[in-house]
Amino acid sequence: MDQSNETHLATDGGNDTQSAISVIQDLNHRALVLIEELETFRQHLRHIRQEGSVEVAHFRSTVQSEVGMLERLLKKPDNASTTHIARSSNLPFLETVWATAKKSKKVTALQKRIYYNSKSKSLSQAMHHVGLVSKVKNSSDRKNAAVTVDAITNDGLTWIKVSLVTNTRLLFDLAKQGWQSEGSEDEDADVVFGDDDGSDVPIVKNAKDLCQAAQSYRAKTRIPAVHLILPRVQPGETDEIDAILDDCRAAGAVVFCGEDLQSTPSLQEALPTMAPDPFSLFSDTLNIDCTILLALVSEFSHAKVSKEPWFHKSLQRQVEIEGNENLLPALLYPAMGEHKLVCTKEAAKRMREIVDTIGTPSETARTAIMMGDDESKSQQGLIEEMQHWSAYEVPGYWQLPIRVVDENEGGCLSNLPEESNSVSTNMTAINRSVFLYGWGTGNTTITSNRTVVKQLESDLEKYEDLDETVWPSIWLCPTARSLVGKEKRGVKKEERKEGAWPLPDPLRREEQRRNGLDVLSSREGHEVEDLRPNGYPCNEVLEAKKAARRLVENGSAVPGEEEG
Repeated sequence: MDQSNETHLATDGGNDTQSAISVIQDLNHRALVLIEELETFRQHLRHIRQEGSVEVAHFRSTVQSEVGMLERLLKKPDNASTTHIARSSNLPFLETVWATAKKSKKVTALQKRIYYNSKSKSLSQAMHHVGLVSKVKNSSDRKNAAVTVDAITNDGLTWIKVSLVTNTRLLFDLAKQGWQSEGSEDEDADVVFGDDDGSDVPIVKNAKDLCQAAQSYRAKTRIPAVHLILPRVQPGETDEIDAILDDCRAAGAVVFCGEDLQSTPSLQEALPTMAPDPFSLFSDTLNIDCTILLALVSEFSHAKVSKEPWFHKSLQRQVEIEGNENLLPALLYPAMGEHKLVCTKEAAKRMREIVDTIGTPSETARTAIMMGDDESKSQQGLIEEMQHWSAYEVPGYWQLPIRVVDENEGGCLSNLPEESNSVSTNMTAINRSVFLYGWGTGNTTITSNRTVVKQLESDLEKYEDLDETVWPSIWLCPTARSLVGKEKRGVKKEERKEGAWPLPDPLRREEQRRNGLDVLSSREGHEVEDLRPNGYPCNEVLEAKKAARRLVENGSAVPGEEEG
């Protein structure tokens, strides 16, 4: 049995069999509680859209296997074998790993197997492999060198190893390897280990292996710190135990013994720290990239668009994605919340150029509303107008209009770290204005430009030991939306199918509205309140169609205006 999982079964002395059954029942109950907490954690991850960013499946599977073993054990006859198996339960170790995770920040993985000499092996979340020449002599061992990290936390910056080894077990391991305490009656005597200076003691070997593996990874340019959690070890009792702990520290590990450990918070208290909602980390003002500006006015985001024969594959894919999850109510509206919104002049200019070139009348109208072309309109007035052009509810808290700013507003570029010079060298003028403005102001940049974000991160990863404050705050939207665009020439009339429309007629508009309600109800798990139970008034639809016609003619009007 692995010493890190060592457990002890308390008995009542007289009736060992009854005591064993009682403990098995207790273990089974605790295992079910652990499963329940893991499920709550999974639901929390799903709620904050981070389910794919935290690796807990293997740990959960291990706990479920333990539950199965305990339930089978309860059905077995009371005998010495039952007692022995109960004594070997892995649950106390699993509980300690979970308790450690609940005390930690930004958990990214539990019980992760890390291969530190092979780039082909899977890497842990948020970590970058830099390669390592192993000291292992056998080439096969070098290639497959691996360690198991019980918890990876702090966005990959902390690796935690848990061991339930006791002082007694450590002394037993020492005796097994061979050691002497010269002049053992002398309190100041030096502890002398065998030929390997204690490196063959399992806990020391684990510490050395973990620290060696950590050297081959970087989390935001920094080497992960190795933490060794030893809740059952009491330092200061014997020189031999203290010498082992010193060897672990000499290897590079930070050691926490029983007396050093903090109390475990409740799961509800721990969740926001274990896995914080990315939106809660946003700055007060959000910097909106051109890609998001386009998504906020796209026909794909606001209306039911059917696939057209002239759509290229990316547009067809966007129709499919939007059919499964509506971008605005599911992601962008919650992300923006009540934050003030800004964009650089360059981003606004490029967005308008695209809308003017390929935008539909509805996309043009939404652009005028979102950017506040009519300065006389209030925020609430803009929300109401935007609602005329959307199949989904436009939240009243959306801070329209988006304010256009200079990329060096307030001299913000002077706040940039020196690393930004090399990182921005290959960016286009638009991307440079967007990302450097957000970086210099400390504002969170909202973008779906994965290529630029990944290149920026890759360029920063080339540096060593960067401070956390150097990194820009960026939220990468997992999906993008383009404008619908205009039909390609040469498409025969009979090939055309119903697709995007400038503005739906009453029947189409009502169908679009009800479809949005159905999608929202399906996602929420209950019927969503219909804020327009009587549908859309015909006069409102006709008024909007007139506005759309005027937009086609001169591009100067917005929905809701009366004809002169």
